[in-house]
Amino acid sequence: LASAAGGAASPPPLPTPCSVEQALRYHVDLRAPAPKTLLRLLAEACGKPTEAQRLRHLASPAGKAEYLAYVGRDGRGLAELLREFASCSPRWAALLEVAPKLAPRYYTISSSPASDPEHIHLTVKVLREPRRGAEGRTKEGVCSTQLAAALPPAATACVFVRASAFVLPEDPSAPLVMVGPGTGVAPFRAFLRQLGAAGTPRVGHVRLYFGCRRPTEDYLYQDELAAHLAAGTLSSLRLAFSRAQAEKVYVQHRVAEDAEELWAMLQRDAHVYICGGTAMGRDVVGALQAAVATHGGMSATAAEEYIKDLQARGRLMQELWS
Repeated sequence: LASAAGGAASPPPLPTPCSVEQALRYHVDLRAPAPKTLLRLLAEACGKPTEAQRLRHLASPAGKAEYLAYVGRDGRGLAELLREFASCSPRWAALLEVAPKLAPRYYTISSSPASDPEHIHLTVKVLREPRRGAEGRTKEGVCSTQLAAALPPAATACVFVRASAFVLPEDPSAPLVMVGPGTGVAPFRAFLRQLGAAGTPRVGHVRLYFGCRRPTEDYLYQDELAAHLAAGTLSSLRLAFSRAQAEKVYVQHRVAEDAEELWAMLQRDAHVYICGGTAMGRDVVGALQAAVATHGGMSATAAEEYIKDLQARGRLMQELWS
């Protein structure tokens, strides 16, 4: 392929050489909602005029609402479209140009080489749930379902490790404040396993905020966290069970309740780590900012600048996903 602007060669859509199996297994997302460019390509390759007309309509401005429902809401991807529009036989090279590419899935390591030198642990929620607005259809995670069911013991998988911004402070007296509901507890399990392997409790206070729906349903690592408390590796554990009572309680509510304590910890050079959903992270930062304003005697603007300074100095780190 040549660029129209400068004539420079464009990179191929896939590594070369690449077999058909490699392309479909490792590089093309067969279940991602199909973009309209893909629908138009499929329409041109249909043997039946009715199928071609249907695909063109879905890709047109007039078919916007139907596209949002049929493809977006229902999550129809390339594999399903080829089954439903059986007369479609697109050219292989053209298909690879416009088919959605398989994006990497990032999971936080939930173990430490200090305690698990030969293994890497992951804490993964298996995504298998009804689609919103289309309860008769199931949304399944590409990677989580593979990890949970499709990989037999001793099987191999394509993985890579990238550096994390979550590192323990060098000063052992600096308090640690960790906020990780659900699978967001992963990096903090790693922290605790690393601290536990040291043999002696950390001088600074170590606090974990953990939340889930119910203690009998999805309280991850309950026994392990209790053991860290008993050993002194974990100084305090603040729990939020959102469905265990009439009123929903989340970790951000516990952070708000502990405003005065957290302000005192910040005065002792506390490092704050937040891992989990974007909305939760935003609410936790808001609760911290309110604590700074109330107990630090600052205006809202000054408290906001204080939080920004914590972030700039690496004392407030977030790992969030939507």
